Amino acid sequence: MDALQSGAAELLRSRLSGDGRNVGDEATLALVIEGGGMRGMLSATMAAVLADRGLLDAVDLVVGTSAGAANATAVAAGTIGAFSESYASVFASPEYIGAGRMLRRRSMVDTRGITARSAELFEWSLALREGAPRLAAVATDVVTAKSVPLTDFTGPTDLADSVIASSQLPLAGGLPVTVRGRRWLDGGLVEPVPVASAAALGATHAIVLATRPFGAAPLYGRADRVIERYLRRLNPDLGDLYRSRPDRYRSAVAEMRAGSLAGVHTLTFAPDAADPIPGRTETDVDLLRAARDAAAATATRMLAEVGLA
Repeated sequence: MDALQSGAAELLRSRLSGDGRNVGDEATLALVIEGGGMRGMLSATMAAVLADRGLLDAVDLVVGTSAGAANATAVAAGTIGAFSESYASVFASPEYIGAGRMLRRRSMVDTRGITARSAELFEWSLALREGAPRLAAVATDVVTAKSVPLTDFTGPTDLADSVIASSQLPLAGGLPVTVRGRRWLDGGLVEPVPVASAAALGATHAIVLATRPFGAAPLYGRADRVIERYLRRLNPDLGDLYRSRPDRYRSAVAEMRAGSLAGVHTLTFAPDAADPIPGRTETDVDLLRAARDAAAATATRMLAEVGLA
């Protein structure tokens, strides 16, 4: 079986036994990272486990949505281990997240502040160095209601602005942001796990890091009805997409688990159903640290199950 026809695990094993990425096998291996606010700690931790074992040396492309875009940037910069720890040690602070910010007429989540601090602490400019894997941050275009992978960054400011665009939660994060002359909201509105965006960038295979256990999906409750109404005022199609998010998510994850989505061969890692799962705006430091430990153990176990330990 040639590389283009093989599964993602087989391609990864083949590359690790050779010279890593760009070995002339004609395949393009992506690392695809789901976000979910503070739940992004789980995909960051799984990425750190893979990095510690040298598995990410085989990756050509890193694609993330929302907090996954921040994680993807840290992967490309080579600082994902420290960044995975920062969710509890830095960002679970009322300075950056929490209802108390709204009492001061600020957004619940300070996307800009978190991004600026991340770029400073974790040397995001290294993601633009020669030899780093290609990087993309997936955001939702407010006018077209389409997900768009922002890539080919002109410099550190363009990179940070693109991560902000990918992470801008509707209402909780504030108004849509303008980057590259277009208005953007969180990429997860359309594509929480951006395998299709990776495919658009040429990926043939993908290691996928999900932040919900297999079988779980976004919920739709009272607060979601408020967000849907807000999105409909911006663009009716955004409201439709937001309402259909749970069903679309379940369908996408089922295909990923079966080994292929959007024409891309997939190897999917996800937290265990018994693991602690942080909420989108979680600030409980003890819970976050427990979630990180559990995600590391689960990723290690799943690597062993597919023969990559």
